[in-house]
Amino acid sequence: MRSVLSYALIAIIGGAVGAGVVQAGGWYDQAATHLTQATPEPAGFWSTPAIAGYGKIHYVDTPAYKPGTVSDLSNKVVFQINKYDGDLSRPNISLERVARMVNLYSAAGVPLNKLDFVVSMNGSGVLAGLTDAQYHKAYKMDNPNLPLIDALEKAGVKITVCDQSVAFEHLHREWIDTRITHTISSGTTVATLENQGYALLML
Repeated sequence: MRSVLSYALIAIIGGAVGAGVVQAGGWYDQAATHLTQATPEPAGFWSTPAIAGYGKIHYVDTPAYKPGTVSDLSNKVVFQINKYDGDLSRPNISLERVARMVNLYSAAGVPLNKLDFVVSMNGSGVLAGLTDAQYHKAYKMDNPNLPLIDALEKAGVKITVCDQSVAFEHLHREWIDTRITHTISSGTTVATLENQGYALLML
């Protein structure tokens, strides 16, 4: 008898908790909808000061942790991109984030020639480095990442690809665009750069 009552209580409590979770989800959806119903953004709210058309930013001039305000900072950053994030018909979201960082540093007053940014692509992220010909064979379109990679490199960002991931993804080295530097692996690239004083940002 006691076990039957115990099971009944567990079922009642479980049902109440489940209903609360469902209701909480509804409250969250209502709050999220309310928060996104903001006034339209004014002209110039977003900008891409260094990488035109990519990595849009809304710049706010605040002094806390602002690049360029501390003397003798190296501005050395290695970005590790571990996957192809987003729609394959659009540039990898992680590469857009690199462009955003370039735009933010530039807007904060750091000249592009004072940035020392390196991108290390591995995992499925290496697909962003395919030539147009190979991307077209796989996805029936030119590689949407190459114009962004070109813009990043013109801004001084070095783009590298992990040859271990190239192998694991069953790609050939010559399928990678010639603008991209091959490395033994992403792990050794990141470790080498960290030992040289680079900050690591995993995207």
